[in-house]
Amino acid sequence: MEFFYCYAYGRLSKEDGDKVESDSIKNQRDLIHTYISRHTEMKLVDEGYDDGYTGTNFERPHFKEMLEAVRSGKVNCVIVKDLSRFGREYIEAGRYIEKLFPALGVRFIAINDNYDTAHLDSASSLMLPFKNLINDSYCRDTSIKIRSHFDVKRRNGEFIGSFAAYGYAKDPDNKNRLVVDPEAADVVRDIFSRLISGQSCQSISDDLNALGILSPMEYKRAKGMNYESGYRVHSKAMWSAGGVRRILENEVYLGVMEQGKRTTPNYKVKTVIKRPREQWLRVEDTHEAIISREDFELAARLMRTDTRKAPGAKAVYPLSGLVYCGDCKGSMIRKTSTYDGKSYAYYICAVHRADKTVCSPHSISEAKLEKAVLDGINFHIKAVVALSDALEAIGRRPLQKVAAEKMDRQLETLRRELVSKQDIRDSLYRRYAAGEVSQEDFYEFKRIFTRDCEEVEQSIEAQQKQLDALVEAASPDSPWIEHFRRYGQLDSLRRDTLVRLVDRIVVYEDDRVEIEFRYHEQFRQAMTIVAGQAKALPLREAV
Repeated sequence: MEFFYCYAYGRLSKEDGDKVESDSIKNQRDLIHTYISRHTEMKLVDEGYDDGYTGTNFERPHFKEMLEAVRSGKVNCVIVKDLSRFGREYIEAGRYIEKLFPALGVRFIAINDNYDTAHLDSASSLMLPFKNLINDSYCRDTSIKIRSHFDVKRRNGEFIGSFAAYGYAKDPDNKNRLVVDPEAADVVRDIFSRLISGQSCQSISDDLNALGILSPMEYKRAKGMNYESGYRVHSKAMWSAGGVRRILENEVYLGVMEQGKRTTPNYKVKTVIKRPREQWLRVEDTHEAIISREDFELAARLMRTDTRKAPGAKAVYPLSGLVYCGDCKGSMIRKTSTYDGKSYAYYICAVHRADKTVCSPHSISEAKLEKAVLDGINFHIKAVVALSDALEAIGRRPLQKVAAEKMDRQLETLRRELVSKQDIRDSLYRRYAAGEVSQEDFYEFKRIFTRDCEEVEQSIEAQQKQLDALVEAASPDSPWIEHFRRYGQLDSLRRDTLVRLVDRIVVYEDDRVEIEFRYHEQFRQAMTIVAGQAKALPLREAV
Protein backbone atom coordinates (compact mmCIF):
# COMPACT_ATOMS: atom_id res chain seq x y z
CA MET A 1 0.00 0.00 0.00
CA GLU A 2 1.35 3.43 -0.99
CA PHE A 3 1.83 5.82 1.93
CA PHE A 4 1.11 9.57 1.66
CA TYR A 5 2.78 12.35 3.62
CA CYS A 6 0.25 15.15 3.70
CA TYR A 7 0.26 18.95 3.84
CA ALA A 8 -3.03 20.41 5.07
CA TYR A 9 -3.63 23.82 3.44
CA GLY A 10 -6.37 26.36 4.02
CA ARG A 11 -7.13 29.99 3.24
CA LEU A 12 -9.58 32.64 4.34
CA SER A 13 -10.01 36.12 2.91
CA LYS A 14 -11.95 38.93 4.58
CA GLU A 15 -14.76 38.54 2.06
CA ASP A 16 -14.96 34.79 2.67
CA GLY A 17 -14.95 35.29 6.42
CA ASP A 18 -17.87 37.65 6.23
CA LYS A 19 -19.79 35.23 4.00
CA VAL A 20 -20.19 32.03 6.02
CA GLU A 21 -18.92 30.60 9.29
CA SER A 22 -18.23 27.22 7.62
CA ASP A 23 -15.20 28.70 5.84
CA SER A 24 -13.42 29.61 9.09
CA ILE A 25 -9.82 28.46 9.54
CA LYS A 26 -10.86 26.25 12.47
CA ASN A 27 -13.53 24.55 10.40
CA GLN A 28 -11.08 23.88 7.55
CA ARG A 29 -8.47 22.47 9.93
CA ASP A 30 -10.97 20.20 11.73
CA LEU A 31 -12.38 18.89 8.43
CA ILE A 32 -8.93 18.03 7.03
CA HIS A 33 -7.75 16.40 10.30
CA THR A 34 -10.90 14.26 10.43
CA TYR A 35 -10.41 13.21 6.79
CA ILE A 36 -6.79 12.17 7.38
CA SER A 37 -7.68 10.26 10.55
CA ARG A 38 -10.07 8.10 8.51
CA HIS A 39 -7.37 7.09 6.02
CA THR A 40 -4.64 4.91 7.47
CA GLU A 41 -2.39 5.41 4.45
CA MET A 42 -2.13 9.14 5.21
CA LYS A 43 0.05 10.99 7.72
CA LEU A 44 -0.13 14.71 8.44
CA VAL A 45 3.39 16.13 8.10
CA ASP A 46 2.74 19.84 8.03
CA GLU A 47 -0.06 22.38 7.66
CA GLY A 48 -0.51 26.05 6.88
CA TYR A 49 -3.43 28.43 6.75
CA ASP A 50 -3.34 31.86 5.10
CA ASP A 51 -5.77 33.95 7.12
CA GLY A 52 -6.82 37.22 5.45
CA TYR A 53 -5.41 36.47 1.98
CA THR A 54 -7.34 36.69 -1.26
CA GLY A 55 -7.68 33.70 -3.55
CA THR A 56 -7.22 35.78 -6.71
CA ASN A 57 -3.44 35.29 -6.60
CA PHE A 58 -0.95 32.92 -5.03
CA GLU A 59 1.24 35.43 -3.23
CA ARG A 60 0.53 33.84 0.17
CA PRO A 61 3.16 32.85 2.75
CA HIS A 62 1.79 29.39 3.66
CA PHE A 63 1.00 28.59 0.02
CA LYS A 64 4.65 29.24 -0.82
CA GLU A 65 5.67 27.13 2.17
CA MET A 66 3.49 24.29 0.88
CA LEU A 67 5.07 24.49 -2.59
CA GLU A 68 8.54 24.35 -1.06
CA ALA A 69 7.56 21.22 0.89
CA VAL A 70 6.23 19.68 -2.34
CA ARG A 71 9.31 20.50 -4.40
CA SER A 72 11.69 19.27 -1.69
CA GLY A 73 9.86 15.91 -1.50
CA LYS A 74 8.86 16.45 2.12
CA VAL A 75 5.21 15.81 1.23
CA ASN A 76 3.52 14.00 -1.63
CA CYS A 77 -0.09 14.87 -0.89
CA VAL A 78 -1.87 18.22 -0.58
CA ILE A 79 -5.31 18.36 1.02
CA VAL A 80 -7.74 21.30 1.06
CA LYS A 81 -11.34 21.74 2.17
CA ASP A 82 -12.47 22.66 -1.37
CA LEU A 83 -11.06 24.09 -4.56
CA SER A 84 -11.94 27.69 -3.60
CA ARG A 85 -9.66 27.41 -0.53
CA PHE A 86 -6.77 26.47 -2.83
CA GLY A 87 -7.33 29.47 -5.11
CA ARG A 88 -9.90 31.32 -7.17
CA GLU A 89 -7.71 32.16 -10.19
CA TYR A 90 -8.73 29.35 -12.51
CA ILE A 91 -5.78 29.43 -14.94
CA GLU A 92 -3.08 29.26 -12.25
CA ALA A 93 -5.08 26.87 -10.08
CA GLY A 94 -5.44 24.51 -13.04
CA ARG A 95 -1.74 24.75 -13.79
CA TYR A 96 -0.78 23.70 -10.27
CA ILE A 97 -3.34 20.91 -9.98
CA GLU A 98 -3.18 19.45 -13.50
CA LYS A 99 0.49 20.07 -14.43
CA LEU A 100 2.83 20.80 -11.53
CA PHE A 101 1.49 18.33 -8.96
CA PRO A 102 1.24 15.36 -11.40
CA ALA A 103 4.76 16.11 -12.67
CA LEU A 104 6.07 15.92 -9.10
CA GLY A 105 4.01 12.83 -8.24
CA VAL A 106 1.89 14.72 -5.74
CA ARG A 107 -1.67 13.69 -4.89
CA PHE A 108 -4.19 16.52 -4.59
CA ILE A 109 -7.47 16.22 -2.66
CA ALA A 110 -10.35 18.73 -2.40
CA ILE A 111 -12.61 17.11 0.18
CA ASN A 112 -15.97 18.85 -0.29
CA ASP A 113 -15.64 18.80 -4.09
CA ASN A 114 -14.98 15.02 -4.09
CA TYR A 115 -11.90 15.64 -6.18
CA ASP A 116 -8.93 13.27 -5.73
CA THR A 117 -6.21 12.91 -8.35
CA ALA A 118 -5.59 9.33 -7.11
CA HIS A 119 -9.08 8.33 -8.23
CA LEU A 120 -9.72 10.40 -11.31
CA ASP A 121 -12.42 9.53 -13.83
CA SER A 122 -13.71 11.42 -16.86
CA ALA A 123 -16.39 13.20 -14.81
CA SER A 124 -13.86 14.43 -12.23
CA SER A 125 -11.44 15.62 -14.94
CA LEU A 126 -14.23 17.54 -16.63
CA MET A 127 -15.48 18.97 -13.34
CA LEU A 128 -12.18 20.61 -12.29
CA PRO A 129 -11.98 23.43 -14.88
CA PHE A 130 -15.68 24.23 -14.40
CA LYS A 131 -15.28 24.46 -10.62
CA ASN A 132 -12.22 26.68 -10.95
CA LEU A 133 -13.99 28.87 -13.50
CA ILE A 134 -16.97 29.29 -11.14
CA ASN A 135 -14.61 30.26 -8.29
CA ASP A 136 -12.89 32.77 -10.58
CA SER A 137 -16.26 34.22 -11.64
CA TYR A 138 -17.21 34.63 -7.99
CA CYS A 139 -14.11 36.82 -7.48
CA ARG A 140 -14.90 38.86 -10.58
CA ASP A 141 -18.49 39.49 -9.48
CA THR A 142 -17.39 40.35 -5.95
CA SER A 143 -14.77 42.77 -7.29
CA ILE A 144 -17.34 44.52 -9.49
CA LYS A 145 -19.78 44.88 -6.58
CA ILE A 146 -17.10 46.21 -4.23
CA ARG A 147 -15.82 48.72 -6.80
CA SER A 148 -19.35 49.91 -7.49
CA HIS A 149 -20.05 50.23 -3.77
CA PHE A 150 -16.89 52.27 -3.23
CA ASP A 151 -17.70 54.53 -6.20
CA VAL A 152 -21.10 55.33 -4.70
CA LYS A 153 -19.44 56.26 -1.42
CA ARG A 154 -16.87 58.43 -3.21
CA ARG A 155 -19.57 60.25 -5.17
CA ASN A 156 -21.39 60.94 -1.91
CA GLY A 157 -18.23 62.45 -0.45
CA GLU A 158 -17.72 59.63 2.05
CA PHE A 159 -14.13 58.89 3.02
CA ILE A 160 -13.14 55.28 2.24
CA GLY A 161 -9.38 55.37 2.81
CA SER A 162 -7.57 53.36 5.46
CA PHE A 163 -5.95 56.44 7.00
CA ALA A 164 -7.12 60.04 7.19
CA ALA A 165 -4.95 62.77 5.68
CA TYR A 166 -2.51 64.44 8.08
CA GLY A 167 -4.45 67.07 10.02
CA TYR A 168 -7.60 64.95 10.17
CA ALA A 169 -8.86 61.81 11.87
CA LYS A 170 -11.74 59.48 11.23
CA ASP A 171 -14.91 60.39 13.10
CA PRO A 172 -15.28 57.81 15.92
CA ASP A 173 -19.03 57.71 15.22
CA ASN A 174 -18.71 57.52 11.41
CA LYS A 175 -15.57 56.08 9.84
CA ASN A 176 -16.54 57.58 6.44
CA ARG A 177 -16.34 61.14 7.76
CA LEU A 178 -13.26 63.23 8.59
CA VAL A 179 -12.91 65.43 11.66
CA VAL A 180 -10.10 67.86 12.46
CA ASP A 181 -7.18 66.54 14.51
CA PRO A 182 -6.27 69.72 16.47
CA GLU A 183 -2.61 68.84 17.07
CA ALA A 184 -1.79 67.97 13.45
CA ALA A 185 -4.05 70.74 12.09
CA ASP A 186 -1.93 73.34 13.92
CA VAL A 187 1.13 72.03 12.09
CA VAL A 188 -0.67 72.25 8.73
CA ARG A 189 -1.65 75.87 9.44
CA ASP A 190 1.94 76.62 10.46
CA ILE A 191 3.23 75.17 7.17
CA PHE A 192 0.98 77.45 5.13
CA SER A 193 1.87 80.45 7.31
CA ARG A 194 5.60 79.79 6.91
CA LEU A 195 5.34 79.56 3.13
CA ILE A 196 3.34 82.79 2.91
CA SER A 197 5.94 84.45 5.16
CA GLY A 198 8.65 83.63 2.65
CA GLN A 199 10.07 80.24 3.60
CA SER A 200 10.71 77.55 0.98
CA CYS A 201 9.43 73.99 1.28
CA GLN A 202 12.95 72.79 2.15
CA SER A 203 13.37 75.47 4.81
CA ILE A 204 10.00 74.59 6.33
CA SER A 205 10.88 70.88 6.49
CA ASP A 206 14.26 71.67 8.08
CA ASP A 207 12.56 73.77 10.77
CA LEU A 208 9.95 71.12 11.52
CA ASN A 209 12.65 68.47 11.92
CA ALA A 210 14.72 70.78 14.12
CA LEU A 211 11.68 71.43 16.34
CA GLY A 212 11.14 67.68 16.74
CA ILE A 213 7.69 67.75 15.14
CA LEU A 214 6.80 64.24 14.00
CA SER A 215 6.37 63.71 10.27
CA PRO A 216 2.93 62.49 9.09
CA MET A 217 4.09 58.85 9.04
CA GLU A 218 5.70 58.97 12.49
CA TYR A 219 2.72 60.87 13.86
CA LYS A 220 0.33 58.14 12.71
CA ARG A 221 2.59 55.45 14.16
CA ALA A 222 2.79 57.37 17.45
CA LYS A 223 -1.01 57.30 17.50
CA GLY A 224 -0.87 53.49 17.30
CA MET A 225 -1.68 53.15 13.59
CA ASN A 226 0.02 50.46 11.51
CA TYR A 227 0.89 52.93 8.77
CA GLU A 228 3.48 52.50 6.01
CA SER A 229 4.26 54.73 3.03
CA GLY A 230 6.24 54.51 -0.18
CA TYR A 231 7.72 57.92 0.62
CA ARG A 232 9.70 56.59 3.57
CA VAL A 233 13.49 56.50 3.06
CA HIS A 234 15.11 56.36 6.52
CA SER A 235 14.37 54.15 9.52
CA LYS A 236 12.60 57.11 11.06
CA ALA A 237 10.58 59.12 8.56
CA MET A 238 11.51 62.81 8.58
CA TRP A 239 9.91 65.87 7.10
CA SER A 240 11.02 66.58 3.52
CA ALA A 241 10.45 69.33 0.97
CA GLY A 242 8.31 66.91 -1.04
CA GLY A 243 6.18 66.06 2.00
CA VAL A 244 5.62 69.74 2.75
CA ARG A 245 4.68 70.40 -0.88
CA ARG A 246 2.15 67.55 -0.86
CA ILE A 247 0.42 69.18 2.11
CA LEU A 248 0.44 72.61 0.44
CA GLU A 249 -1.15 71.15 -2.71
CA ASN A 250 -3.78 68.95 -1.04
CA GLU A 251 -7.30 70.36 -1.36
CA VAL A 252 -8.50 68.18 1.51
CA TYR A 253 -7.55 71.12 3.75
CA LEU A 254 -10.24 73.20 2.01
CA GLY A 255 -12.92 70.71 3.02
CA VAL A 256 -12.75 69.04 -0.41
CA MET A 257 -12.79 65.24 -0.70
CA GLU A 258 -10.73 64.03 -3.66
CA GLN A 259 -10.69 60.26 -4.11
CA GLY A 260 -10.23 57.69 -6.85
CA LYS A 261 -6.79 59.05 -7.76
CA ARG A 262 -5.41 55.55 -8.24
CA THR A 263 -6.84 52.24 -9.34
CA THR A 264 -5.90 48.77 -10.57
CA PRO A 265 -6.76 47.35 -14.03
CA ASN A 266 -8.86 44.52 -12.54
CA TYR A 267 -9.12 42.15 -9.60
CA LYS A 268 -6.31 39.95 -10.92
CA VAL A 269 -3.74 42.64 -11.75
CA LYS A 270 -2.67 44.54 -8.65
CA THR A 271 -0.42 47.05 -10.42
CA VAL A 272 -1.48 50.51 -9.23
CA ILE A 273 -2.02 53.09 -11.97
CA LYS A 274 -2.65 56.82 -11.56
CA ARG A 275 -5.85 58.24 -12.97
CA PRO A 276 -5.84 61.59 -14.81
CA ARG A 277 -7.11 64.46 -12.67
CA GLU A 278 -10.36 64.78 -14.64
CA GLN A 279 -11.32 61.25 -13.54
CA TRP A 280 -10.93 61.92 -9.82
CA LEU A 281 -14.12 62.00 -7.78
CA ARG A 282 -14.24 65.43 -6.15
CA VAL A 283 -16.86 66.56 -3.63
CA GLU A 284 -16.74 69.90 -1.83
CA ASP A 285 -17.73 70.78 1.75
CA THR A 286 -17.57 67.21 3.06
CA HIS A 287 -15.69 68.15 6.23
CA GLU A 288 -14.37 71.16 8.16
CA ALA A 289 -11.68 73.14 6.33
CA ILE A 290 -8.35 73.78 8.04
CA ILE A 291 -7.09 76.40 5.54
CA SER A 292 -9.04 79.26 3.97
CA ARG A 293 -9.35 79.26 0.20
CA GLU A 294 -7.59 82.62 0.07
CA ASP A 295 -4.50 81.22 1.83
CA PHE A 296 -4.57 78.00 -0.20
CA GLU A 297 -4.67 79.86 -3.53
CA LEU A 298 -2.03 82.29 -2.31
CA ALA A 299 0.26 79.40 -1.37
CA ALA A 300 -0.28 77.84 -4.81
CA ARG A 301 0.62 81.13 -6.49
CA LEU A 302 3.78 81.53 -4.39
CA MET A 303 4.94 78.00 -5.19
CA ARG A 304 4.68 78.85 -8.90
CA THR A 305 6.82 81.95 -8.35
CA ASP A 306 10.61 81.90 -8.59
CA THR A 307 11.50 82.81 -5.00
CA ARG A 308 15.03 81.54 -4.47
CA LYS A 309 16.50 82.78 -1.20
CA ALA A 310 20.02 83.97 -0.52
CA PRO A 311 22.57 81.37 0.70
CA GLY A 312 22.20 80.88 4.43
CA ALA A 313 18.91 82.81 4.63
CA LYS A 314 15.76 81.13 5.98
CA ALA A 315 13.26 83.25 4.07
CA VAL A 316 13.11 85.15 0.81
CA TYR A 317 13.34 88.93 0.60
CA PRO A 318 9.98 90.76 0.86
CA LEU A 319 9.84 91.66 -2.85
CA SER A 320 11.23 88.37 -4.15
CA GLY A 321 9.34 87.01 -7.15
CA LEU A 322 7.03 90.04 -7.37
CA VAL A 323 9.11 92.54 -9.38
CA TYR A 324 8.94 92.61 -13.19
CA CYS A 325 10.47 94.68 -15.98
CA GLY A 326 8.04 97.20 -17.47
CA ASP A 327 9.34 96.72 -21.02
CA CYS A 328 10.28 93.08 -21.65
CA LYS A 329 7.91 91.85 -18.88
CA GLY A 330 10.62 89.54 -17.59
CA SER A 331 11.38 89.16 -13.89
CA MET A 332 13.82 91.42 -12.06
CA ILE A 333 16.38 89.95 -9.69
CA ARG A 334 17.99 91.29 -6.55
CA LYS A 335 21.72 91.93 -6.64
CA THR A 336 24.19 93.51 -4.22
CA SER A 337 27.30 95.62 -4.75
CA THR A 338 29.86 97.13 -2.42
CA TYR A 339 30.95 100.74 -2.60
CA ASP A 340 33.19 102.53 -0.14
CA GLY A 341 32.94 99.63 2.28
CA LYS A 342 29.16 99.61 2.27
CA SER A 343 26.84 97.06 0.66
CA TYR A 344 23.98 98.22 -1.53
CA ALA A 345 21.08 96.13 -2.86
CA TYR A 346 19.29 96.81 -6.11
CA TYR A 347 16.98 95.15 -8.60
CA ILE A 348 17.87 94.66 -12.26
CA CYS A 349 16.15 93.14 -15.30
CA ALA A 350 17.13 89.47 -15.48
CA VAL A 351 16.81 89.41 -19.28
CA HIS A 352 19.25 92.32 -19.68
CA ARG A 353 21.68 90.80 -17.22
CA ALA A 354 21.78 87.58 -19.24
CA ASP A 355 22.14 89.40 -22.59
CA LYS A 356 23.13 93.09 -22.65
CA THR A 357 21.75 93.46 -26.19
CA VAL A 358 18.23 92.65 -25.00
CA CYS A 359 16.17 95.19 -23.04
CA SER A 360 17.82 97.73 -20.69
CA PRO A 361 18.89 97.43 -17.01
CA HIS A 362 15.86 99.12 -15.39
CA SER A 363 18.07 99.19 -12.30
CA ILE A 364 16.52 100.55 -9.12
CA SER A 365 17.78 100.50 -5.55
CA GLU A 366 16.03 98.19 -3.14
CA ALA A 367 15.51 100.99 -0.61
CA LYS A 368 13.84 103.25 -3.19
CA LEU A 369 11.68 100.43 -4.50
CA GLU A 370 10.56 99.31 -1.04
CA LYS A 371 9.64 102.91 -0.09
CA ALA A 372 7.67 103.33 -3.33
CA VAL A 373 5.82 100.06 -2.72
CA LEU A 374 5.07 100.90 0.93
CA ASP A 375 3.75 104.34 -0.02
CA GLY A 376 1.73 102.84 -2.87
CA ILE A 377 0.12 100.21 -0.63
CA ASN A 378 -0.84 102.77 2.03
CA PHE A 379 -2.29 105.08 -0.63
CA HIS A 380 -4.28 102.19 -2.14
CA ILE A 381 -5.68 101.16 1.26
CA LYS A 382 -6.83 104.75 1.85
CA ALA A 383 -8.45 104.76 -1.59
CA VAL A 384 -10.29 101.50 -0.86
CA VAL A 385 -11.60 102.86 2.46
CA ALA A 386 -12.80 106.06 0.76
CA LEU A 387 -14.32 103.98 -2.03
CA SER A 388 -16.21 101.90 0.51
CA ASP A 389 -17.74 105.02 2.06
CA ALA A 390 -18.77 106.29 -1.39
CA LEU A 391 -20.33 102.96 -2.33
CA GLU A 392 -22.30 102.93 0.91
CA ALA A 393 -23.75 106.35 0.06
CA ILE A 394 -24.54 105.30 -3.51
CA GLY A 395 -26.18 102.13 -2.24
CA ARG A 396 -28.92 104.19 -0.61
CA ARG A 397 -30.01 105.78 -3.90
CA PRO A 398 -33.30 104.41 -5.31
CA LEU A 399 -32.06 104.68 -8.90
CA GLN A 400 -29.97 101.53 -8.32
CA LYS A 401 -33.10 99.40 -8.16
CA VAL A 402 -34.33 100.80 -11.46
CA ALA A 403 -30.96 100.11 -13.10
CA ALA A 404 -30.88 96.58 -11.70
CA GLU A 405 -34.34 95.88 -13.06
CA LYS A 406 -33.16 97.13 -16.45
CA MET A 407 -30.32 94.61 -16.51
CA ASP A 408 -32.64 91.85 -15.33
CA ARG A 409 -35.00 92.66 -18.21
CA GLN A 410 -32.10 92.39 -20.66
CA LEU A 411 -31.22 88.99 -19.28
CA GLU A 412 -34.85 87.88 -19.42
CA THR A 413 -35.03 88.93 -23.10
CA LEU A 414 -31.99 86.80 -23.84
CA ARG A 415 -33.50 83.83 -21.99
CA ARG A 416 -36.73 84.10 -24.02
CA GLU A 417 -34.70 84.27 -27.22
CA LEU A 418 -32.85 81.11 -26.18
CA VAL A 419 -36.10 79.22 -25.49
CA SER A 420 -37.49 80.31 -28.87
CA LYS A 421 -34.42 79.09 -30.77
CA GLN A 422 -34.40 75.81 -28.83
CA ASP A 423 -38.07 75.24 -29.72
CA ILE A 424 -37.37 75.83 -33.40
CA ARG A 425 -34.39 73.50 -33.31
CA ASP A 426 -36.40 70.79 -31.55
CA SER A 427 -39.31 71.10 -34.00
CA LEU A 428 -36.96 70.38 -36.89
CA TYR A 429 -36.85 66.69 -36.04
CA ARG A 430 -40.65 66.42 -36.03
CA ARG A 431 -40.81 68.09 -39.46
CA TYR A 432 -38.01 65.86 -40.73
CA ALA A 433 -39.81 62.74 -39.45
CA ALA A 434 -43.01 63.90 -41.14
CA GLY A 435 -41.16 64.31 -44.45
CA GLU A 436 -41.58 68.10 -44.54
CA VAL A 437 -37.81 68.72 -44.47
CA SER A 438 -35.15 66.86 -46.44
CA GLN A 439 -32.28 65.19 -44.64
CA GLU A 440 -29.79 67.67 -46.07
CA ASP A 441 -31.86 70.68 -44.93
CA PHE A 442 -32.47 69.05 -41.56
CA TYR A 443 -28.77 68.76 -40.73
CA GLU A 444 -27.99 72.23 -42.08
CA PHE A 445 -30.79 73.97 -40.11
CA LYS A 446 -29.92 71.94 -37.01
CA ARG A 447 -26.31 73.13 -37.24
CA ILE A 448 -27.40 76.77 -37.65
CA PHE A 449 -29.86 76.79 -34.75
CA THR A 450 -27.50 74.86 -32.48
CA ARG A 451 -24.84 77.48 -33.14
CA ASP A 452 -27.35 80.29 -32.48
CA CYS A 453 -28.37 78.67 -29.18
CA GLU A 454 -24.75 78.38 -28.09
CA GLU A 455 -24.13 82.05 -28.89
CA VAL A 456 -27.15 83.17 -26.86
CA GLU A 457 -26.09 80.93 -23.95
CA GLN A 458 -22.64 82.50 -24.01
CA SER A 459 -24.17 86.00 -23.99
CA ILE A 460 -26.35 85.12 -21.00
CA GLU A 461 -23.40 83.69 -19.13
CA ALA A 462 -21.21 86.72 -19.90
CA GLN A 463 -23.86 89.23 -18.83
CA GLN A 464 -24.64 87.31 -15.66
CA LYS A 465 -20.97 87.20 -14.71
CA GLN A 466 -20.62 90.91 -15.40
CA LEU A 467 -23.66 91.71 -13.30
CA ASP A 468 -22.49 89.55 -10.41
CA ALA A 469 -19.00 91.06 -10.56
CA LEU A 470 -20.40 94.59 -10.55
CA VAL A 471 -22.70 93.83 -7.64
CA GLU A 472 -19.80 92.39 -5.66
CA ALA A 473 -17.52 95.30 -6.54
CA ALA A 474 -20.18 97.84 -5.63
CA SER A 475 -21.09 96.51 -2.22
CA PRO A 476 -19.34 98.34 0.64
CA ASP A 477 -19.29 95.03 2.53
CA SER A 478 -17.63 93.05 -0.27
CA PRO A 479 -14.90 90.64 0.88
CA TRP A 480 -12.30 92.32 -1.34
CA ILE A 481 -12.86 95.68 0.38
CA GLU A 482 -12.60 94.12 3.83
CA HIS A 483 -9.43 92.37 2.64
CA PHE A 484 -7.70 95.78 2.40
CA ARG A 485 -9.45 97.56 5.27
CA ARG A 486 -8.21 95.12 7.91
CA TYR A 487 -4.54 96.03 7.33
CA GLY A 488 -4.89 99.74 8.14
CA GLN A 489 -1.73 101.74 7.39
CA LEU A 490 1.57 99.84 7.21
CA ASP A 491 4.79 100.96 8.91
CA SER A 492 7.02 98.49 7.07
CA LEU A 493 6.91 95.80 4.40
CA ARG A 494 6.31 92.29 5.65
CA ARG A 495 6.44 89.40 3.23
CA ASP A 496 3.16 87.83 4.35
CA THR A 497 1.29 91.16 4.13
CA LEU A 498 2.86 92.07 0.79
CA VAL A 499 1.90 88.85 -1.00
CA ARG A 500 -1.66 89.11 0.31
CA LEU A 501 -2.11 92.62 -1.11
CA VAL A 502 0.04 92.74 -4.26
CA ASP A 503 0.01 90.59 -7.41
CA ARG A 504 3.04 92.15 -9.11
CA ILE A 505 5.28 95.24 -9.15
CA VAL A 506 6.36 96.67 -12.51
CA VAL A 507 9.49 98.85 -12.83
CA TYR A 508 10.13 101.12 -15.82
CA GLU A 509 13.43 102.63 -16.98
CA ASP A 510 12.73 106.07 -15.49
CA ASP A 511 12.31 104.55 -11.97
CA ARG A 512 8.56 104.71 -12.40
CA VAL A 513 6.90 101.98 -10.37
CA GLU A 514 3.44 100.52 -10.98
CA ILE A 515 1.78 98.23 -8.46
CA GLU A 516 -0.84 95.73 -9.56
CA PHE A 517 -2.93 94.99 -6.49
CA ARG A 518 -5.01 91.95 -5.85
CA TYR A 519 -8.69 92.44 -6.74
CA HIS A 520 -7.63 95.19 -9.16
CA GLU A 521 -10.56 94.40 -11.48
CA GLN A 522 -13.10 94.80 -8.65
CA PHE A 523 -11.38 98.06 -7.66
CA ARG A 524 -11.57 99.37 -11.24
CA GLN A 525 -15.26 98.51 -11.52
CA ALA A 526 -16.06 100.16 -8.21
CA MET A 527 -14.17 103.31 -9.25
CA THR A 528 -16.18 103.40 -12.49
CA ILE A 529 -19.40 103.15 -10.51
CA VAL A 530 -18.49 105.96 -8.12
CA ALA A 531 -17.24 108.20 -10.94
CA GLY A 532 -20.31 107.65 -13.11
CA GLN A 533 -23.69 109.29 -12.82
CA ALA A 534 -26.26 107.56 -10.66
CA LYS A 535 -28.72 107.06 -13.53
CA ALA A 536 -26.12 105.04 -15.46
CA LEU A 537 -25.32 102.66 -12.61
CA PRO A 538 -26.30 99.09 -13.62
CA LEU A 539 -26.50 97.90 -10.04
CA ARG A 540 -28.91 96.17 -7.71
CA GLU A 541 -30.11 98.04 -4.66
CA ALA A 542 -27.69 97.53 -1.79
CA VAL A 543 -29.15 95.78 1.23
